[in-house]
Amino acid sequence: MRIFTAVRHARDPALFYGGLWSGNFYPALRTLGHEIVESEVDLLPTSRFMHVGSDFTPQELEARARTTQAIIDEVTRAHRDKPIGLFLSYFYNAHFDPGGFAQLRALGIPTVNFYCNSIYQFELVDAVAAAADFSWHPEKEARASYLAAGARPVWVQMGADPEIYRPVDGIERQGRVAFIGQRYADRDRWLAAAIEAGLPLDIYGAGWSSATAGEQIAAPASYLGRGAPVPGTWPSYREAARQIVRRDGAVRGMARLVRQWRYRNETQRLTSIVAQAAKGSVPEGKFAETVAGYAVHINLSNVWADGRPCSALVPHVRLRDFEIPMCRAAYLTAHTAEIEDCYDTGKEIETYRSREEFIDKARYLVTHPAHAERLRQAGYARARVDHTWARRMALLFDRIGL
Repeated sequence: MRIFTAVRHARDPALFYGGLWSGNFYPALRTLGHEIVESEVDLLPTSRFMHVGSDFTPQELEARARTTQAIIDEVTRAHRDKPIGLFLSYFYNAHFDPGGFAQLRALGIPTVNFYCNSIYQFELVDAVAAAADFSWHPEKEARASYLAAGARPVWVQMGADPEIYRPVDGIERQGRVAFIGQRYADRDRWLAAAIEAGLPLDIYGAGWSSATAGEQIAAPASYLGRGAPVPGTWPSYREAARQIVRRDGAVRGMARLVRQWRYRNETQRLTSIVAQAAKGSVPEGKFAETVAGYAVHINLSNVWADGRPCSALVPHVRLRDFEIPMCRAAYLTAHTAEIEDCYDTGKEIETYRSREEFIDKARYLVTHPAHAERLRQAGYARARVDHTWARRMALLFDRIGL
């Protein structure tokens, strides 16, 4: 099948994870024998306001219209040369005019839009989700949101590429625990508790040696008719407070502002603790080698329910749940009903339900290498069989009838 793809939010891999999803999807599609026709339209101009879900400025709408038309023109030309069997995108509402899907449909090309933040940022994709033929979501519990928006949801979980996430022999495994990921939500609370409990812990990722939380690249202060105060300044705090009160009402909004103020103060206090274990980012191309050097790898799965600090914390399955076991590592992650769909917990991976259990199980795995080794072997075997991106793509195509 000939597949047209528009999944890179920037042509520059350093911006907006520009190479992340093409790096995950393309090898699997080629393994399955499909031909990829990649869009050459740079989504960067619209990615700079993809944090906006609706009420776009006239300038933003104009930028989106240009991007949409350029992509439709690309698809039309490619389809004329040789039929396109599928249009696969990763669009937010900001990237693509929902009406563009009707034009692709008129060409006889089925469309699938992927999105992986449906639990806590669905409003950023609801319009394109409803317009595409199928909406691919990896979070099992997100189905209701898609149905309510009028979309046709297809649940297919994420996976890992066994050529990248693989065992590496010849590296001495330290009797230590590692976490790989950026500082976000309540992760610093869990890791600070582990450090204070004496767990031998190393942390890799953005934000761990400063008070920031590894924020994504933002637009300039003024961009396409939308002004934005500089993050970290009093005007930015004032604008955030105004939006919270407008959205939640005066009483609930003020209560949330108080929680956020306390949360920020605690975040600043914890910086000196987590910074002790901070190792910076994983070296480029050395993920598997880094994983191989640790006895245990932990994962922290919570996200903010509405994408903003001090809303409810919701755990869900992440890429790491497949990438690390595929590296043949002993793995400990948060317990969810969905993770039980993926692994035999206690035999292939370990899970925790509380902070105390998190620390106790991590310590146990470090001090009981035989049990850790059984997890490594069993989790690796399961990941290699069931959790590759090629397996996911085959399942996706089956579920949409291709």
